[in-house]
Amino acid sequence: MSLFKSPERVLYRMLVTNPLFAMRAGFRVFPVLAPASASVPFVVYERNSITRNATLGALAVAGAPVVTVSLTIYGVSYIDCREIADICRTTLDGLGSSSYGIEVKRITLDLESDGLATLEGGELPPVYQVTQTFNILWQEL
Repeated sequence: MSLFKSPERVLYRMLVTNPLFAMRAGFRVFPVLAPASASVPFVVYERNSITRNATLGALAVAGAPVVTVSLTIYGVSYIDCREIADICRTTLDGLGSSSYGIEVKRITLDLESDGLATLEGGELPPVYQVTQTFNILWQEL
């Protein structure tokens, strides 16, 4: 399966095409690790797990898989970081969509936490972060 046909790709597209998000973070949305040259604010997404329920008598998958994806939003101020996190939440939570080669049946926000992080090059001051964990029920088309 290509990344193009993944729930992460749908999240990426939904965020960068949202005008409010684009004003704050533009296209600075990265898989797993942001480049050292990325300017703050930015968002990193990563797949935490996938659950595929199999039937007892066969190798067939029963129902749609559920992927857990984390978004970590980094910002220079707490307010900036929270505002971007709120845009992510309102854009994604409750979303259902058929696009990009998959059908997203439902996205739900499961967890959210605030914190501080030290970016690469420890001499830089810490930045604020908000981590959101979404569960995505999806199906390949």
